[in-house]
Amino acid sequence: MDPIKILESLEPVFREGAQMGAKMQSTAKHHNKTNTGMAVTDIVTEGDLAVQEFVLKEVAKTDLINCHMLAEEDTPTAKVFKGQNSFYIGLDPIDGTSIYARGGKQFSIIVTLHDDKNLLLSYKYFPVLDWTQKIVGESYITKGQEPQFLLETDPKNKIFYYKGNPEEKFPEVYKELVGKGIVFENCADSVADVDESAIYLSGKAAGYYCEDPNAYDSLVPLHFAITKGKRHYVGGPNGTIDLTKVQKRTSGLYYSGYYLALND
Repeated sequence: MDPIKILESLEPVFREGAQMGAKMQSTAKHHNKTNTGMAVTDIVTEGDLAVQEFVLKEVAKTDLINCHMLAEEDTPTAKVFKGQNSFYIGLDPIDGTSIYARGGKQFSIIVTLHDDKNLLLSYKYFPVLDWTQKIVGESYITKGQEPQFLLETDPKNKIFYYKGNPEEKFPEVYKELVGKGIVFENCADSVADVDESAIYLSGKAAGYYCEDPNAYDSLVPLHFAITKGKRHYVGGPNGTIDLTKVQKRTSGLYYSGYYLALND
């Protein structure tokens, strides 16, 4: 079994599921599945649940049913995957649910794959924009017209993050970057219609920092940095992010550790 080839063959399914979610955007009801205080992780919509089930039912028809499935939402088909090999598939049916719920455009489906050692594939498709970002092998591939990222200030000197303390985790690098005029910007309360990780992948931001990354989608910027040979730093309980140890918290599955991915 070649899980990369199977996932690539399923890309039309991922796009169809994402487009289905986009059609539901104006009518999909939403509620808070958790109460962490972070809208980006608390909120879930009918669109999230419908897209996830649509995609998983198709994935489960393939040999990928023997893989570990790390799906963001708690839906029935997420439980049928057997976890009998070393491959872990991540699925975020609507990344940017808070943007989706506000009627914005920059939300995407994210599918990821690793073999408990290496990041193998990261796929992001933005249905309203018909825009794809994909990392596989040694390549970063985009399809469609890159959108405008409407921010109040130019992100070229910004490193985006949502939580954690980059100064504490990487003090020497933090001091170096701040000394060069780089700003670490916390996006947890942002209401902008933008995907900060997509801005980083597009080369328009100085970097991206993540602490205790979600298991299904938050390693994409690190995968990009590794693939493109960008400067990056990783730390954790044993000096790295252990992909064999999926942990659970109120907001979902995650890995202990942290990383800083730069665009130089």
